[in-house]
Amino acid sequence: MELLNTLGIDWKLLIVQLINFVLLIAVLTYLLYKPVLRVLDERKARIQKSMEDAKKVEQMKKDMDDVRKEQMKKLDAETGKLLEAARKHADDMKKEMVSRAQEEAAGIVAKAQEQLGAERSRMVSEIQGTLADIVVRMTEKVLQREFAKTDQERILGSIKQDLPALLK
Repeated sequence: MELLNTLGIDWKLLIVQLINFVLLIAVLTYLLYKPVLRVLDERKARIQKSMEDAKKVEQMKKDMDDVRKEQMKKLDAETGKLLEAARKHADDMKKEMVSRAQEEAAGIVAKAQEQLGAERSRMVSEIQGTLADIVVRMTEKVLQREFAKTDQERILGSIKQDLPALLK
């Protein structure tokens, strides 16, 4: 203590100042330092939570993008299948329609040929009948000029029998 006195330091004052300093440190620690540390810790925790939430949101966004891409692929595949089925159905319908049209055309052609054949047969019959009548009349006129009545009847009878067979 003498040493402190020679240096001009009052040891009672020094102890009181040390006690004041320790009290000041304790009060500042309790009132200022701890609340500031607690606010900083809370802020740090909020920032940490926000970072984790941001990571979660980013992961969810990535997952949603993957799901969306997967659904788009499925949708594209289904659309492709539907388009292919529609094309196949259209081709089948086209083939069926062409087939029906060909059948109808063949039926019309066959009916026309049948009608044409019947018409031709009828016309040939008419022409044969008309031609036979003309030939008979001409023959009668010729015979009337050249032959006697009995000869005429015999020749006309023969012509009437043979003429249809000859015209065919």
